[in-house]
Amino acid sequence: MMKSMMIAAALAALVASGSAHAQGMQGMDMKDHGSMHGMHMGKQADADAKGTGTVKKVDVEKRTVNLAHDPIEAIGWPAMVMDFQVAESVDLSNVEAGQEVEFSLAKNGNSYVVTSIAPKG
Repeated sequence: MMKSMMIAAALAALVASGSAHAQGMQGMDMKDHGSMHGMHMGKQADADAKGTGTVKKVDVEKRTVNLAHDPIEAIGWPAMVMDFQVAESVDLSNVEAGQEVEFSLAKNGNSYVVTSIAPKG
């Protein structure tokens, strides 16, 4: 009886952690930019990262940016298109769709937030 209760508790924890991980991955579109194969999720634990890419969409009111980014080796991500929350300290007034940018990401719970973004170069 005790063993089956321990197994049930372990399964519940596993399901909960998978759900939290899936929520952190929402907003990604890898159809044309690779797959999750090769992503080293373990590297995400406490790393900040820098990336480059192209802005697809900016929503100043929601403080989000959709980026088609190149691989981000510091966190083991392949190239893909995804939405990111943007830190309050970041000025989005000069960020436009079509721009090639350099950006920094910081870990925030189960996801990353853009902490800086500027035209590439």
